[in-house]
Amino acid sequence: MNYRTPLFLLSLLFLGTLAFGVEDVIGEIAYIQGSATIRRNTSQVRGPIDIGFQIQNYDMIQVGSNGLVEISLRSATGYSSRISLRGGTTMYFDLTSLQSSQQGNLNLLRGSVAVRVDRMNRNSRLNVRTGTATMGVRGTVFEVYAAPGGEILVTTSEGRVSVETESGDTFFTEPGRVVQQVDGRWSQIPIAVSDLETFQRTWNTERIQALRANFPRAMQQYATRYIELRDQFVSAYAGLMDNRAIIQKWIQEDRENRLGTRMEQLREKRQIVGDLLDVRRVLFQWERIYYRVLELEEYFNETNPGDGVIRQGMTFRSFFSQIGAERTTLDARMQEVRYINKLYALRNEGRSPLDMF
Repeated sequence: MNYRTPLFLLSLLFLGTLAFGVEDVIGEIAYIQGSATIRRNTSQVRGPIDIGFQIQNYDMIQVGSNGLVEISLRSATGYSSRISLRGGTTMYFDLTSLQSSQQGNLNLLRGSVAVRVDRMNRNSRLNVRTGTATMGVRGTVFEVYAAPGGEILVTTSEGRVSVETESGDTFFTEPGRVVQQVDGRWSQIPIAVSDLETFQRTWNTERIQALRANFPRAMQQYATRYIELRDQFVSAYAGLMDNRAIIQKWIQEDRENRLGTRMEQLREKRQIVGDLLDVRRVLFQWERIYYRVLELEEYFNETNPGDGVIRQGMTFRSFFSQIGAERTTLDARMQEVRYINKLYALRNEGRSPLDMF
């Protein structure tokens, strides 16, 4: 499949420097240390990012290796919450200020996110989503770690958090008990509250050591999944681009700070929603594998563990070379899909089409 054909010319023609139209501001940066970048719509935000900077729905935040960003959610979202992103973290929001009762999502692609929820509306729930589980909370203080090898650790210092795995199992973490996924298996582990920080540091160190010892197997596993999901994503993206007329109209309206009529919105949402759901279902898994492979590439370049074979005719080095050749195009397409989802949500009272299912 030729995933490099110019289907994404749409972004070059219409997704350039956009004025922010009907905005969905969900919070502000309350604290920042070190460097961070924010991708909004299809572009990286230019200019200084400092305390007080407004965060919009579907903003993607990437924190530098030695950085820290804390975000305070606005009361209009229905949450009284503070989100902390440690160095090396990439995450984007899927929650709205247009609904005070909602199921909001923090999509963790790499790194770690800590959440303090002091209050939320009765019918709301705040989730942290990884590729293998959803952490749901109604009022607590917890943190989720995603290791470079794909392992997950969930810790809680106040309250109780449910961890719902992709296989349908549910685990709970609370003070004195953590939940982890290692070697594909989920488990609950008792741990003294006073030893939590030491346990977290040790867990991270052990995950790096495990990655070093099993790097060839991890490479084969993630490279195979990467290729499979990349092709699925490219195909679903092409289907979404069959709706160019609607997408171009929405982008133009965004530039003009307006929405179409109610009848136009209903007709356009009905026409595009099937293709948008198809690509979003693939993107949920694909984007997490994508960022996991980028972490493996960083590890490969830093430690030089030696070349290996993924399959006949493809070594580790040739695989990473292929990623380098296609990264700009694929990264742009993923961001386009998030932006189109944002435009849909603005016409759907802030709700993602995934909320219907």
